[in-house]
Amino acid sequence: MSAATEFERQHYAKLVGRQITAIIWEEMEGQALPVLLLDAWDRDGNAATVIVLAEPEGKGPGHMDHNL
Repeated sequence: MSAATEFERQHYAKLVGRQITAIIWEEMEGQALPVLLLDAWDRDGNAATVIVLAEPEGKGPGHMDHNL
């Protein structure tokens, strides 16, 4: 197993202490995609969300994308 990069550590640290307040179901390439709504706001003042992808480009091991 490789070690987490500094980017990965900072990316996931932003999720610490957040709560999921709702699940919004969207569609991605014909598949149901759960979007987790958080009790936070993104840089633009929109509700913060989290989605789970295969990885940032969608081709490998798991990546939890968020807009914090």
